[in-house]
Amino acid sequence: MLTRIALVVLFVLPTFLFAQQPPPGLVEVQEGGRHGLWFAAGLGAGGESNDFIGGAGYSRLFYQPTLSLRLGGTVSPHLRLGGEVLSWINDEADAVESLTSALFIGQLYPITSAGLYLKGGVGIGRNAVDFADGFNVGDTGFAGLVGAGYELRLGRRVFLNPAVDLVGQSYEGRAGGSYRERLVNFGLGVLVQTGR
Repeated sequence: MLTRIALVVLFVLPTFLFAQQPPPGLVEVQEGGRHGLWFAAGLGAGGESNDFIGGAGYSRLFYQPTLSLRLGGTVSPHLRLGGEVLSWINDEADAVESLTSALFIGQLYPITSAGLYLKGGVGIGRNAVDFADGFNVGDTGFAGLVGAGYELRLGRRVFLNPAVDLVGQSYEGRAGGSYRERLVNFGLGVLVQTGR
């Protein structure tokens, strides 16, 4: 019995120990964190609402597709800074209505080892209606954003990125009255980072 145990230890233990080591000639790659430049693109569903009569409250949400593009740099494992363009598009038969924000954003990662982030941004917003005959109308104003998301690692430099954002815009209308619009966006994107 003792010889059987000794044979098992002699044959199984070295196999187990060598299985834990990378094969000779190969370099083991350690998984990195957030670093370098980054680029992200996403699609989503955005609920737009407006408040044209000051203080009367927002209209019901009207959902249409959204497109977002972001790029920037990584300051530390806790912070990414960059710019984002987020557009909501309502394509009607003879016109295209859009709500677009161009923002400077910051993404704060409270836990370095996790993909959860909180996002904030400020910039300019534009609402517009472009008609098929080439005529268009619109206003430009202030835009602000708050949101949250998660970076789920798919590869060394690629992340799947679900997120939710709330964008508020305020305008001084052409007729002199002010009004507000907001967008609640549920998006899914892909983020690619450079670096080691």
